[in-house]
Amino acid sequence: MLRVDQVSAGYSGSRAVPRVVEEVTLRVDAGEIVGLVGESGCGKTTLARVITGLHRPHTGVVRFGGVDVHGLRGRELRAHRRQIQMVFQDPYLTLSPRQTARQAVAEPLHIHRIGDARSRAARVAELLDLVGLDPPAADRRPRDLSGGQRQRVAIARALALGPRLLVCDEPVTALDVSVQAKVLNLICDLRDHLGLACLFISHDLAVVRQLADRIAVMHQGRIVEQGATAQVTTAPRHPYTRTLLAAAPRM
Repeated sequence: MLRVDQVSAGYSGSRAVPRVVEEVTLRVDAGEIVGLVGESGCGKTTLARVITGLHRPHTGVVRFGGVDVHGLRGRELRAHRRQIQMVFQDPYLTLSPRQTARQAVAEPLHIHRIGDARSRAARVAELLDLVGLDPPAADRRPRDLSGGQRQRVAIARALALGPRLLVCDEPVTALDVSVQAKVLNLICDLRDHLGLACLFISHDLAVVRQLADRIAVMHQGRIVEQGATAQVTTAPRHPYTRTLLAAAPRM
């Protein structure tokens, strides 16, 4: 489904290192959860922005369904954007303070002119129920919702257009442990229920190994190791992976 081939990217004109992603090759297959793990600042979010089309790579190609994501224009690009959606780290910053949960989830349907008022309302209700948001919360604004509820709204909004791939960038970092578990279970349930593929980004290897089928380890802008979750977490080959494992808390 998703193929990232030798992608390098950075931010020209900044004081940072020109390339924060270096020659990354990665794949996510249909119905698969791939964990991308590494410390803060290693380039995970930049790679996510390249994959979703929000940032252009210096070199390399991102293909989705065999199509070059960054070669699309006009109507083809608009149609493609429905296929890949992103869930950001802090939903409080990505949700409008003026919109209720119901309005936030309906917004993508309005932008892409999907359905009429009645069908949109039914779709929004279906999505809010799918992510487990209580009906009374649907008419509350972000300030009146808990962190877990806000993240559920963000996930429901990302699902509104029926994407095939969900890119989750540190979606549980700002949540307490009990809420983290609920959101992780929700992502697994969505994969099982909808057949979604997911690229799950985190700095916490302990979180990633709970839900990922495969893990890619990123260090200083490069993928230093990737493989099946069991292999990476029990017999890591790279010293950095072993460092991440040693830092993960154990019961």
